[in-house]
Amino acid sequence: MKWIASTIVTGLVLASCHSNKPAESPEGSNGTESSDDPSKGAEKAPSESKALGDSSGGPSAPRGDKAVVRDDSEKKDEVPCSGDAISDLMASLSQASCEVAANSPAPDHVPTKDTLDVRVSADSRIAPGATSQVTIVYRNKGKTALPLDFTVDPDPHFAFEVYTAKGARVDKPAGEEPSLPAEAADNEAADSHTARVTLASNGTAKVVLPWQAVKYKWASKEKAKGALVGRGYPREAAGPLPKGKYVLRVITPLAHADEGAEHELSQPQFPFEVVGGSGSEPAAATGGSRAASTKKKH
Repeated sequence: MKWIASTIVTGLVLASCHSNKPAESPEGSNGTESSDDPSKGAEKAPSESKALGDSSGGPSAPRGDKAVVRDDSEKKDEVPCSGDAISDLMASLSQASCEVAANSPAPDHVPTKDTLDVRVSADSRIAPGATSQVTIVYRNKGKTALPLDFTVDPDPHFAFEVYTAKGARVDKPAGEEPSLPAEAADNEAADSHTARVTLASNGTAKVVLPWQAVKYKWASKEKAKGALVGRGYPREAAGPLPKGKYVLRVITPLAHADEGAEHELSQPQFPFEVVGGSGSEPAAATGGSRAASTKKKH
């Protein structure tokens, strides 16, 4: 009987030790009760990792790594808003990082003929209706950094006008500009704001634009239904320019410039000739005929 009693006591002690073991906190559970159902434990892991955030090194960490790679790629695609050489001015003006806050004042140091040189270059001889690449280069002639403001509505808008040597406009559509159709009133208005680039001393900014040696007419009412409010009535090509000598005026969105009646900084000009065959004789002209004649005297 003593042997039986001893056996029962020993069994109870062992059972008690075995039953107390699960009560210990499992490793990594922070003292929470564990479940006998393994599926419940698996459901808990994602929520714990989410609470720790990207710095935990858990499942959310790879998402953080990918974000870093994407940011680096975006930075490489950005073009400068300042520097010694802005090779693609159009791209700079089109990105949000070069925008100026709406309540920002105009810069104290505005461009003048003494601080800014604007040159236009293209084919000096071109066939009727042919396309030429027009290059506009802005150069800071001053010894200090020069900010240049441009109007963007909603994109940088450069326009071309063709005149005879006597100043008569030859590419403008005939007749008065029509009113936009009523359907265009519901279109989104052009969102106008300012973009700014800053040129270092002797720094340059360049934009290259296609231009076609053609005349224009007012577009059809059907096409005008999609016109942007504030941009005027749209135009469309109406045949090649006839042979002759002309002046190409580039209407640029340069703003806040201190210039004369010739608009030599914001509306530079370039002489060219429409010939029978295809010609390609590169030449350059300074912005404005008055500025060009002044340079010749020197």
